[in-house]
Amino acid sequence: MRLSSLVRLIVTAALAAIIFVVLVPGCGRSSLESESLDGGTITPPPPGGCNPQTCPTGCCDSAGQCRLGSDTRACGQQGNLCSDCLANGFDTCGDSKTCSRTGCANCNGCCDRNGGVEICRAGADPTACGRFGGNCTNCAQQGRDCDPKSGTCSTGKCDASNCQGCCIGDKCLSGVDQTACGQFGQACDSCASRGQKCNPSTLGGGTCQGNPTCGPANCGGCCNGTTCTGGGDNSACGKSGAACKNCSAIGDICVPNGQPNERTCQPQVTCGPGNCAGCCVGNTCITNETNAACGSGGAACKACAPNETCSGNACVPNGACNPGNCPGCCVGNICAIGTQDTACGTGGKNCQNCVGGGQVCNAGICSAPACGPGTCPNGCCNGNVCVVGTQDNACGSGGKACDDCNAGGQKCQGRVCKDKCGPANCAGCCTAADACAPGVANNNCGGNGAACQNCTVNGSLCDINQAPPACSAANTCPSAYPGCGAGVTTAVTTQNQNVCSDVDLAALRDQCPNGASDASCIAAYNILKAVDPACATCVGPFNVDFVPTFEGIFLCASPFVGNNCRHQMGCDFDCTTVSCNQCLPAQQTTCENSVQNAGQCSGFANQAFNCIFNGIGPGQPGEFCDPGQYASYGEWLFAVGKKFCGGP
Repeated sequence: MRLSSLVRLIVTAALAAIIFVVLVPGCGRSSLESESLDGGTITPPPPGGCNPQTCPTGCCDSAGQCRLGSDTRACGQQGNLCSDCLANGFDTCGDSKTCSRTGCANCNGCCDRNGGVEICRAGADPTACGRFGGNCTNCAQQGRDCDPKSGTCSTGKCDASNCQGCCIGDKCLSGVDQTACGQFGQACDSCASRGQKCNPSTLGGGTCQGNPTCGPANCGGCCNGTTCTGGGDNSACGKSGAACKNCSAIGDICVPNGQPNERTCQPQVTCGPGNCAGCCVGNTCITNETNAACGSGGAACKACAPNETCSGNACVPNGACNPGNCPGCCVGNICAIGTQDTACGTGGKNCQNCVGGGQVCNAGICSAPACGPGTCPNGCCNGNVCVVGTQDNACGSGGKACDDCNAGGQKCQGRVCKDKCGPANCAGCCTAADACAPGVANNNCGGNGAACQNCTVNGSLCDINQAPPACSAANTCPSAYPGCGAGVTTAVTTQNQNVCSDVDLAALRDQCPNGASDASCIAAYNILKAVDPACATCVGPFNVDFVPTFEGIFLCASPFVGNNCRHQMGCDFDCTTVSCNQCLPAQQTTCENSVQNAGQCSGFANQAFNCIFNGIGPGQPGEFCDPGQYASYGEWLFAVGKKFCGGP
């Protein structure tokens, strides 16, 4: 998330103070220091203050004024604090509004290598992020900020995948504010700076609408077309909403606020011995000596070598960094304070880069970061240890402190403490895994929150007619068949229903050569149900294995036989079903074969098969129903399906 302007200034000041003491006496200043940030000119702040929302394309100077961000003395973007490139050893504010210089030798930031040309950039900007001369990373393309301390992209992200409004860095805003308007995870825009209005959209966020304007009513600086700028840049100079002037084009400079002729183009004063006690970078006088700009008497500033330090306005050699003169750690002959994640250590030993191992510097030692949401997003923190968060005594997620579910007599379910399964919260039965089951399955039978019973162990079934359900006595398989009623029959199947194409039926034919219960046939039928449910409904009653019930053959034969034969077929199927309905799954097929072949249903089966051949025998109208004339089950199913479910 981006910091507000006030917090950003405080953090920057704190970092500058920390960096100043990175080097101890005797070791000189460290090349590990971040660039200092200088505000430049002081001009009235825009409405709402200068921040990433009000200054999305420029930078904020130390007075809270939004600057254009392309000046070498006020360089930056996205509402970050402006950088003074010249004071930090850089010579250009590049197209991406980051300080840079040609060549990556002794580069403290990151190196932009493009077409064989090396450009050293500051390394703290989202568009060019990195440290110690490593390759620059464009975090902004990923919707992320740059952590200036480690030179790595932040873990947060803002883009169209998670933001309906607009983004400032990795922070998602509503997108309906006058100073932060936008939608679909794009960068926020300031409508107010152009005299427009942010209109909310029904799709989320908003868009700037109305003809853009810039003038005295909405701009304290100067107008660059319809864009209000601070008015303190050499390329955009002016005030009170007047049109900006390009002082550089006529060889002038923009006079800073608070001086005579403020924010107007005036001839520049040449830096030299007569007006500069420090050293000159171009026509800029540098009085605060740094390793990158060292000198005095108005002479040109000199950049000290890596083994030198600017002391007394002159570059002097450093002593070798060692345990005798460095309480921190050494990077070559440079003594670092030893508490940075990228330069960690004590006692004058070589610095360690904790970031590469995913660690942090703790009292000069690389160690695992503190357990919390950032380091333990999927589990919970047991002290400073990240655990999986699924145990009863350590339950939780999101990097929060683990909960002990046992203390409240609960159980960890889905990383949340929940009441254990019992009469208070389960109308069915409780499984061994403490889950509430409906209580009507043979292997999980019971009710009223009692423990589930496995009826199959005793060869019985779950009797759901009892309250609560309970295991019945040992099952009878097969059970007695009381007789076939006069109304029992096999329904007459309608022909030529015209709901299946040959393509649909061919798919079943090719995937069902071995029968309806074959895995490939089951998969093909499930696909048919999804893409053509009407066809699947029609062909489904025929899509059963031939034995032991012969149900599909009976349905195919039903239009071609008389009522008595349909009654015999219905009785055979009813007898088989009733006789085996108490059998366990493993007993089902054996029971059906038994009652059909020589058992209590064999009489119905014999009469049914004797009569159906009058309708499906050779030369009969239902001859196509006879499986004996097909090479496979799939071929039979195709022919039967085409007759009943295809067109005329």
